[in-house]
Amino acid sequence: MRKPVVVLSAVAALALYGCGHRTEPVADTTTTVSVETLTVHLQRTPEIFEVVGTVRPRVSATISAKVLAAVEEVAVKAGDVVTNGQLLARLDARELAAEFDRARADYERIKTLVEQQAAAPAELDAVYARYLVAQAALSNTRVVAPFDGVIASKLCDVGDMAAPNKPLFIIEQTDRYRLEAFVPERYAAAAAIGKHVHVIPEVTGEKCQGVIGESEPTADTASRSFLIKIDLDCRQPVKSGGFGRAQLIIGERFALFVPREAIHVHGQLMYVFVAENNRATMRLVKLGQEYLGAVEILSGVNPDERVIVKAEGVLRDGAPIRTL
Repeated sequence: MRKPVVVLSAVAALALYGCGHRTEPVADTTTTVSVETLTVHLQRTPEIFEVVGTVRPRVSATISAKVLAAVEEVAVKAGDVVTNGQLLARLDARELAAEFDRARADYERIKTLVEQQAAAPAELDAVYARYLVAQAALSNTRVVAPFDGVIASKLCDVGDMAAPNKPLFIIEQTDRYRLEAFVPERYAAAAAIGKHVHVIPEVTGEKCQGVIGESEPTADTASRSFLIKIDLDCRQPVKSGGFGRAQLIIGERFALFVPREAIHVHGQLMYVFVAENNRATMRLVKLGQEYLGAVEILSGVNPDERVIVKAEGVLRDGAPIRTL
């Protein structure tokens, strides 16, 4: 009759262990671990306000035809890298060529008549102007890239009718990008032109250096925020249209920081080890922002405590330690 009681006791013990916060096995009290510690103090740190925005190229252009004509050839596709002057599309030039031939014939005829004093010079000026317009229209049947870049969008196909102000391509430069974000008007001073900020593009996670290059002087009446454009200096490539976060420094405050290597992660739990009475004590912590390689501790560690930053062995809660 005593056997079920033992089983139930074991199950209860396992349940209690699973419900606790302990994430490490029970300490091996026979092995002393050599550790390095860091005494944490309150430090003056920037107060950061984070805004989200979109990565955009600093230079981009929407390419349209200058004449009305059908698209006869499309020479590129989205994603192609192009150079200045490279052919993007060719338009049907038959009607424009015919008009050019007529204008040139009229010009040559009137020019001969003027030389024979059979026509007025003003008449020659009129046909010459028409000739120049026809010549320019014929040359505009070649749609070319205005600068080196990449084709971000192809908006035409063979057979489409091209017209002035109708987009055919969008081309972007790929060597210079910026983050465009809206900032609440109460932080206008922190978002002034020339301010240095950190920007984190979502695609890479890299903390890029940025400088506010443009700031619109008028706030949006609905959101009470204004647009800023941050010029980026990133080591890893970013993509136009991507998501990014900018960290604006809006003041100063005091906080506790520990090195990134002092943080341990087990599932969704984050913890550090604190040196207390020659033993390692595990502390669950809540983390804040990361700044210059250090992580802010919002709770779990008190000022002037010694946090273990390096250990020559496996640390467990309650393990005996020796400070190097």
